Amino acid sequence: MSVRRGALGAAVVLTAVLVQSAVLPRVPGPTPELLLLVVLAFALAEGPASGAGTGFVAGLLEDVGSDHELGRMALAYVLAGYLAGVVRTGPDRSRLASLGAVAAGAMLAVTAYAVEGVLLSDPRTTFTAWVGALAATVAGCVLLAPLVVPTVRVLVRRLDEEPRR
Repeated sequence: MSVRRGALGAAVVLTAVLVQSAVLPRVPGPTPELLLLVVLAFALAEGPASGAGTGFVAGLLEDVGSDHELGRMALAYVLAGYLAGVVRTGPDRSRLASLGAVAAGAMLAVTAYAVEGVLLSDPRTTFTAWVGALAATVAGCVLLAPLVVPTVRVLVRRLDEEPRR
């Protein structure tokens, strides 16, 4: 990973953290998981290694700002980012396949987080909470994906181009 790629990832993830924590809670309805969507977008743009790495950093940042055990969201985001990156390397890279990868990654992240909660005896982890989080997260990610995924792809593509002199 180059320094420029690391700087791009850090800037996008930090922007997503700020928007998710300061702007999106003021919007009526459930708050979309913008950080998860950014992780999935990087995975779809660059592959499984980028998805897992971005997922670890983004998940750890989200863990620091929440009231659950440190590392729970990081593990969930790593798994989701890796899965989306593996789908990206497949033969079909259509928009529909990208939406499917976003939905599958969101489902995996929510389910992994719930399984971690059960294993750690978190009293807030219930079947009803899991179903509600699953529906809200998948819907939010799929609705925002047409905006976020192409934007990240363009940023990554521009980063790969040679700088003009």
